[in-house]
Amino acid sequence: MAKSEDTGARVFGARVRSRRRHSNLTLNELAARAGISRAALSKIERGEQDTSVSNAMGLSRALGVDVGELLAEPEVVITPSEAILALTSYGPGTHRRDLPSPMENMEVIHYTLDPRSETSAIAAHRSGSRETFYVLAGIVEIVTIDRRTVLRAGDCAQAPGDVPHQVANPSDRPAELILIIV
Repeated sequence: MAKSEDTGARVFGARVRSRRRHSNLTLNELAARAGISRAALSKIERGEQDTSVSNAMGLSRALGVDVGELLAEPEVVITPSEAILALTSYGPGTHRRDLPSPMENMEVIHYTLDPRSETSAIAAHRSGSRETFYVLAGIVEIVTIDRRTVLRAGDCAQAPGDVPHQVANPSDRPAELILIIV
């Protein structure tokens, strides 16, 4: 098992790297803004070097975030199964569960489809949205106005979310998928 200091350094480093990339900064740019060397920043991001409070403050200022966001204990949020709403109004033989989302403007949906069933038409989502379909079991078709895309268990597809579509199970076995909309 990793020592808690090692885990803390890895978590801190991963958060710094994530924020840096989100801000479209290079290692050199962030290091210069934070007043530390590029080599030190690289080691911090890889979790190979603990950082001083002074460096943590400099990095947080350079990234435009509160230092607490970089230092906070990782949070695990658990939602019991019975607290996740199950919906059946999306077509005969279709079952939808809207899972808690880890971030704003993101939907995570779990579908189960009985054999030979399909959802009712799903309206287009907001302009510019994207969908990721990940098939857990069975065969699933993503149906749009001009295309039917077949996915099998383990397949993953990304598609525009701002067009109407349906999800169908063309087989004689149940199907299951996760849909993520951003």
